[in-house]
Amino acid sequence: MAKEDYDQLGQDIFQHVGGKENVSKLIHCMTRVRLTLKDESKADLEELEALPGVLGVVEDETLQVVVGPGKVNKVAQSMVDSVGVKLGADFPGQNQTPEDNNLNEQTDQNKAAAKQKYNKPNKFKNVLKSLANIFVPMIPALVGAGIIAGVASILQNLLTAGTLTGDAMTQLVTVLNVIKNGLFTYLAIYTGINAAAEFGATPALGGTVGAVTLLSGVTTDTTIQNLFNGQDLAAGQGGIIGVIFAVWLLSLVEKRLHKWVPDSIDIIITPTLSLLAIGLATIYLIMPIAGVVSDGLLQFINVVLDVGGPVAGFVLGALFLPMVMLGLHQILIPIHLEMINQMGSTPLLPILAM
Repeated sequence: MAKEDYDQLGQDIFQHVGGKENVSKLIHCMTRVRLTLKDESKADLEELEALPGVLGVVEDETLQVVVGPGKVNKVAQSMVDSVGVKLGADFPGQNQTPEDNNLNEQTDQNKAAAKQKYNKPNKFKNVLKSLANIFVPMIPALVGAGIIAGVASILQNLLTAGTLTGDAMTQLVTVLNVIKNGLFTYLAIYTGINAAAEFGATPALGGTVGAVTLLSGVTTDTTIQNLFNGQDLAAGQGGIIGVIFAVWLLSLVEKRLHKWVPDSIDIIITPTLSLLAIGLATIYLIMPIAGVVSDGLLQFINVVLDVGGPVAGFVLGALFLPMVMLGLHQILIPIHLEMINQMGSTPLLPILAM
């Protein structure tokens, strides 16, 4: 699609949501332009969904216009550029008339009605939304590091087979692996930072809790025992699932301490006690328990794939797109990442993609 077509699609979207003056904010995710509307009744959803280039429309807290990956960045940027604001910034008031004096009040009422309509208590939906908020920002890094890892693996196989030779090629593979490991070695830290931002904890503390699971400083001579079975605790045990749960607990502890600790010593006492409490809980409770959960989950998936064969593949593949449409695919992201951490790859994803 040419640049002028991105511009045209953006303007067409504005036209069918009540104009630029009816939009208060615009952001985008991996596939959707998300618009916060002042008056949702002005949006013509049928005409909007019928626009060439629009793949669907989803009503939620924001009006979500699905245009697809890659394209969404360009369309959203074109739209905010035409208004003269940055992504996520408030739109300026436009075309105000005397009749618009109560617009802010009307906007607040519309938002309240929308929240009441779409934010009915649904714990499962909230879990999926939180998972998306944690992992979606990491998708570009996961894609880039994953492709680099694939190239490094191919080159390494060619070196092993003798098809490629030379110190320069070996050095190249090493460099590619270093770049790839910049993400995957410290994935627990990135997950901890994003989870803390999602749950309302301090991001730096969330990243530190993620780093705790890496057991930095532990050697074969100075091990930490698993309290449940007496075996040595392994770095990364419990995986991403354990990190997310630990950071969620961190957010609860930190928020409570902020209320109890006097302001004059809050900056010292709250992070110290939060990190100490959650760090100990992570090492002695969360990592062992989450390790059992993650190992059992991966074993179950592998058994399904091994025993079910083509039938299991067909069922999983057939269910994947409906899961994406409903947003349920977000629950699979920690599973994919845990498979990559433990197995080096995720055989589940290509099966789902079929």
